[in-house]
Amino acid sequence: MPPDDFWRIISVIGEPELGPDDQVDALRSALIELSADEIVLFEGAFRYYLNQAYTWDLWGAACVIHGGCSDDGFEYFRRWLVSRGRDIYEGALRDPESLAEVHGNFGPDQTWEFEEIYYVAVDVFEEKGGEGDPRDYSEPEAGLDGRKPSGEPFLEDKAHLALRYPKLWQRFGLSPLG
Repeated sequence: MPPDDFWRIISVIGEPELGPDDQVDALRSALIELSADEIVLFEGAFRYYLNQAYTWDLWGAACVIHGGCSDDGFEYFRRWLVSRGRDIYEGALRDPESLAEVHGNFGPDQTWEFEEIYYVAVDVFEEKGGEGDPRDYSEPEAGLDGRKPSGEPFLEDKAHLALRYPKLWQRFGLSPLG
C-alpha cells in the first residue's frame, strides 16, 4: 500500500479527542471500506512501519516514558506510535526526544501503548471473507522473529537514560506514564 494511502487511513484514528475504543471503531469503519486484498496491503504497511520503529533509540525512549519497558510493552508502544500518525511517527524515528512535545493521545490505562489496534485488520479481513491471517502475507514482525533492534543499545540505568534522553527525562523521569 502506498505510504500516503496508509497514513490517510491511520489519520482517521489520530484525533486527540478519541479514546482507544473510538479509535478502534474509526479504524474498523475505514477498513470495512477496503477489499480483503487491500486489507492485506494495509496490514503489510502497518507491519513495515512497526519494523522501522524497532530501534534501541525508541525502546529507550519508551523506557523513560513508561518507567521501564518490556518486550511486549515496546511492541505495544510501537503500535501506539504508528497510530499517532505520520508526523509524530516520523518525528520520533528522526529524534525520539520529539516525543517530549506530544501531549494526550493516551492508549488504554493512560499509557502510550495500543495493543488492540493490531487486531482490527484481522477481524475485518475475516469479515470480508479473507482466508487466514492478513499478517501472514507480510514480513514477520521485528522482535517476534529473533531480530535485534537497530542502533545503539541503551543501559537501563537512570543516569544513562537521563543523559541520553534529557527532554524525555525532564518530562517523564520522575513521573512516568502508567
